[in-house]
Amino acid sequence: MKNLVTKNARVLYVPELRLVELKCDGFLSYEDVATVAEYAHKMIQFYKLTKCIVNLQHIRRYAADSEEYLRNIWYGKLLLAGVRQIAFVVPEDVLGRYSMERVHTSDAVKKIRRHYFSDEASAKAWLSNPEA
Repeated sequence: MKNLVTKNARVLYVPELRLVELKCDGFLSYEDVATVAEYAHKMIQFYKLTKCIVNLQHIRRYAADSEEYLRNIWYGKLLLAGVRQIAFVVPEDVLGRYSMERVHTSDAVKKIRRHYFSDEASAKAWLSNPEA
């Protein structure tokens, strides 16, 4: 399965860590978020993965409908697909952090083991640790 690269987002398979990395930059419309999120979900299913990195370091905020979609639909899909660990790279922007925190109130995301980081290297190190 090919990686997906758009103007403001990337979905990458990282074979050496057996994970999907989702990176977002700037502002993404609801359509962009849904496209990228669904592609990441399909990639997780295709490779039968249990962990991923969601890098939101450079995101400003989510479009209003995106928060609801991620909170109520996408994280539930990840849980059903077998995702057990997510490493988040926290947005630098205050509005981006606020949007992320609101999305992470869902029951589905709370059932997935997750940790929050300020950089991608630390996130990858946590996921590569067998004890993580």
